[in-house]
Amino acid sequence: MIEKIEELKSRAESLNYKDEKELDDIIRKTKMYVEKLFPMKPTYESDIVAIKFKPSFYVTGMGDQPYRDSWTNGKQKLINFLDTRIEEKNLELTSKPKTKSEPRIIEKIVTVQDNSRIDELTQENSELRKSKSLWNKINWGIFIPSILTALGGAFFLGNIIGNAKFDTEKLEIFENNRLLEKKNDSLTKELDSANNKIQNLTKLIPENLTNQSLFPLKIDISFLSPTSIFEGEILITVKDEIGEKALIEFKGIKGVSKTASGTFDSQIIEVFKGDRFYFKSEKDNLYSVNVLSSSLHVKLEIIEKK
Repeated sequence: MIEKIEELKSRAESLNYKDEKELDDIIRKTKMYVEKLFPMKPTYESDIVAIKFKPSFYVTGMGDQPYRDSWTNGKQKLINFLDTRIEEKNLELTSKPKTKSEPRIIEKIVTVQDNSRIDELTQENSELRKSKSLWNKINWGIFIPSILTALGGAFFLGNIIGNAKFDTEKLEIFENNRLLEKKNDSLTKELDSANNKIQNLTKLIPENLTNQSLFPLKIDISFLSPTSIFEGEILITVKDEIGEKALIEFKGIKGVSKTASGTFDSQIIEVFKGDRFYFKSEKDNLYSVNVLSSSLHVKLEIIEKK
């Protein structure tokens, strides 16, 4: 299983910018393998979820650099997390004590036949039968104290065994309670840390950003590197670039058109720098798109039509 984590670390180190498909596969498998390797560490999953690859907010004019910085920072945090888990597991494996084999006890029963003793017992039995009553032969002064002593010893031994079992159960309950308290403290710290992060990120949002519209939305799309907008509802891909011409494909919309009154029956459109076209979302919202650049990187400016 450690080899799996090391393989994920290698893949994270080779992760390219905006390779969302590879990133999603690495994150999912990291959660699965860490849960298997560290079942007693439930907070590790929240550590993975806390790693962000996109900025918490975006202001028009900031350019592509905040996205690249967030991607690089998230990638390094993921690599550090995987490297730490590999080291932690190696330490666990090297610190495990070697189990000693329990000694084997072999019981032998040897039967010895003593004919002389059998003859003596046979004679005693015959004499007892001749007596009027067996009770007359019993020495009650010795027999009764012996019975009471045996009963007392059995009670004392049973009491010791019962107390020992009760003490063991108390120790197990105490240990389980201690582990639960430790987990609770750890989760409380994680919650406090998350709340502090939220408060700090809230302070970073400019006051004049309140109620500010998302539009105009500027995006930069590389060739064969899809970009999603509207929280992943729409996916945009540059299928081909020839000189100043670019072929753009949309997924998650009704269609695109060169005019606002078009039929919107196609998902693909051919554009040049300076063009304007329109697209309709699945909810029939209309958007106009200005083509700011159509070579090397396709840069689009999206405006919502009221």
